Amino acid sequence: MNVRIRTAAVLTAVLLPLTAACSSHEQGTVQRAEDSRPEGKTTKAPEDKDTSDADCGPDSGLSQAEWMENCADDAGEDNAPNTELKIGDTFRYHDGLKVTVTRIEKVTTFAEYDTRPDSAQTAFRINIKFDNQSKKPIDLDDFSVNAQGATKGGDAELTTWEIGSKEITGRLAPGVSDTKNSDGVLDKQYGTQVLVTVTRMNEDTDLLAEDPHWTGPIQ
Repeated sequence: MNVRIRTAAVLTAVLLPLTAACSSHEQGTVQRAEDSRPEGKTTKAPEDKDTSDADCGPDSGLSQAEWMENCADDAGEDNAPNTELKIGDTFRYHDGLKVTVTRIEKVTTFAEYDTRPDSAQTAFRINIKFDNQSKKPIDLDDFSVNAQGATKGGDAELTTWEIGSKEITGRLAPGVSDTKNSDGVLDKQYGTQVLVTVTRMNEDTDLLAEDPHWTGPIQ
């Protein structure tokens, strides 16, 4: 066999399994909040929104803004990407840890030394439940949270509101759950819909995998 042909064949045999293995990078699976609603109840999309031409599947290639505009009402359906969630949905990592963004609430009460938002900003608190269903302690310091406007863009400025603060830090024992929070301010020009991204970085993290995103209103 020609040396070049043989080398190419060997490389192909090696690279094909690697390509196949890397074609689907996922950190976990999603459990939609709608999965637990009473049988027979469905969510009806607004009549004035036409999503017939939108590809809302996991490989759609839509930007976050486009996905929100065309697919938000399909977030509880089977074709929604595993990384696009609504508030109340749960992301289950492969090791068994479950993470749920339960609520994004408006903050109106501040402690004496808090840096208060100005009239053009909305203060908010993201409540996140961590449920350790794995067989080993989970280091919450591996997690970070990012927030931005979901419909008009704009990064939120993260901070800490002292009253009721429960920072995402420390260890969570197996079988234990706890709710932590992350605070911030968002310019009102970006609206009240927030995109929350939870990032986990440890020795098992697949750097090519997409982080889970939760989208919902500041209430």
